[in-house]
Amino acid sequence: MLTSKKAVHARGLYDFAGDHDNGELTFSAGETLTIVAQDIGEGWWEAKNEAGQQGLIPEAYVQLLEPPEPSFPPPPPPSAPATDHSGAGDWNVQQSAGDDWNARQSAAAGDWNNDAWNSHATDSWGDQAPAPSYTNHNNAGLNNQGFQGGGMQQQASEEGWDDDWDDDNEDNSSNSTTNTSQDQLPGSGNFGLSAAKRERKQMSQNSDFSKYGTVKKSFNRFSTFAKTGGDAFLMGTVSANVSESDLIKIIDTPEGPAWSYPSQPYTCSIKSPKKESKLKGLKSYIAYQLTPSFSNIQVSRRYKHFDWLHERLEAKFSCIPIPPLPDKALSVSFGSLSTQGVKGGRYEDDFVSERMRQLQLWVDRMVRHPVISQSEVFNHFLTCTDEKGLAKWKAGKRKAEKDEYQGGKFFLTLQTPPNCLDMRDVEKRMEIFCKFVKNMDDNMRNMLQIGHDSRKKHLGPYKREFQKIGGSFKQLADTFNLDSGAHSQNLTAAIDYTGDTYNEIGDMYEKQPKEDLDHMLEVLFEYKGMLSTYPDVLKLHEGAIGKAKECERLKDEGRMPESDVTAVIQRSDVISYGTLAEMNHFQRERVTDYKEMMQKYLSGQIKFYREITQKLETALHRFDNA
Repeated sequence: MLTSKKAVHARGLYDFAGDHDNGELTFSAGETLTIVAQDIGEGWWEAKNEAGQQGLIPEAYVQLLEPPEPSFPPPPPPSAPATDHSGAGDWNVQQSAGDDWNARQSAAAGDWNNDAWNSHATDSWGDQAPAPSYTNHNNAGLNNQGFQGGGMQQQASEEGWDDDWDDDNEDNSSNSTTNTSQDQLPGSGNFGLSAAKRERKQMSQNSDFSKYGTVKKSFNRFSTFAKTGGDAFLMGTVSANVSESDLIKIIDTPEGPAWSYPSQPYTCSIKSPKKESKLKGLKSYIAYQLTPSFSNIQVSRRYKHFDWLHERLEAKFSCIPIPPLPDKALSVSFGSLSTQGVKGGRYEDDFVSERMRQLQLWVDRMVRHPVISQSEVFNHFLTCTDEKGLAKWKAGKRKAEKDEYQGGKFFLTLQTPPNCLDMRDVEKRMEIFCKFVKNMDDNMRNMLQIGHDSRKKHLGPYKREFQKIGGSFKQLADTFNLDSGAHSQNLTAAIDYTGDTYNEIGDMYEKQPKEDLDHMLEVLFEYKGMLSTYPDVLKLHEGAIGKAKECERLKDEGRMPESDVTAVIQRSDVISYGTLAEMNHFQRERVTDYKEMMQKYLSGQIKFYREITQKLETALHRFDNA
């Protein structure tokens, strides 16, 4: 709620016919309203008109009177937040039919059941908060004016950022910790981060389609993009003198726009997980030791620190999909281990090691990114040591959370080539990439299902079949052994050896997935998670291009000066450059990753079948003297 004594007023940009039954306020373009509350969430404010009538209004339909007026008429009204979750505030005409990408999410063909990473396999293309609904405004979340994309939750207030977090699931040594006061002092390694709230979000079945018919989301990120400064960036109402150190360079390459890669790439290792405690041992947690190669100075980080970093990266980099973290409670199923968020006992070490391995994969992905790896927030995460103290961490944390160039304003930092982009060419590229991403997502799910089935066969049916064959040879040898004649002994021994060989081959099948198939499935699953983050970015770009087109139409109708339209198109080019550069990076990473994946898988398969062949050849030679 607004706490200032000075009333905040807004002017209606467009006519809005509100639904009285849903508590909405009807107003006209040009009408002055008094804003009562701006924290309703999901694109809605509460306002009062001059007649004293009060109700909810769509934020995109009004403009606060304090900011300077634009020098050209506003574009036609965007769609209001929709009743059926079909895409609030989009500037583009949404398709009502198409390939329903998300209807299959509940089936989740690529999920691994109880395998590693399974708990992380949420609805890929619907992993977002639902769109605002007319049917129940009272359920709109409060304090929701921040960046909403990709699962980022609003940070706790500065006054409460020293509050205690929920501890890691695997290491609570006392049940009494659940009622611990939040005023208690943090222990070693606890930098006072606000509580993690990484909640799964469900996909609405009535979500809107992309204009390309291949990307479907449960809400329109472009409205959020506007709230975080993207709309102001496009319309040129915000500017900044970005320092040279904050500029991110995009270059032209034969493959299209690309990020400028750092001259000195680095790595970061995660090792030596150790159990630490606070509150005199009442609460315990796992701290992982990170060592970046550029400093070789070790820092200690808990899972919640990774969670905080993930949220900050999502908030800042609008056109860069941030891969999901492994869930706090893992599902692990390798060999004899099968646990869900184990709290101790003989599985604890396996659980901690598995989470560390997955965090390492995530960090490896981040340090290879030419933009994220060089960002200030990522550098703060990798370098702020315990010795520097809580104050140093808090200062860096506050700076990251108050970053001037977050959300839409991130595009102010992009230094793009001077060439103007052909909008039709950009749309063609985007259409092809959307189809590529959708088809690749389908491929990942199909291959994960097939790979999972193959893994189960290796652990069960394949092993049993070979052992059945081996057992039958062993039984035959037992029968032949009843003949004690010398002429029969060599044959009996050879058959018995063959039975042992087949039993050994069965054991080899059981162990083989760890040598090749598991790595392949791991890569497939990682890319499945990465693909789940792309609809936000594609939807953002589509919204920006749609608004640029709308401004062109206004120019043709004589309702917007040509100079202003040209400026809008130039700024939409910046968004296109950033999106295309990220697409280029994704494809480069994909080629590298899948080449290595296939080489490792085929090498493992060749070695496996060679060993089987050698065992069978050895068994065959036993019959030479039979």
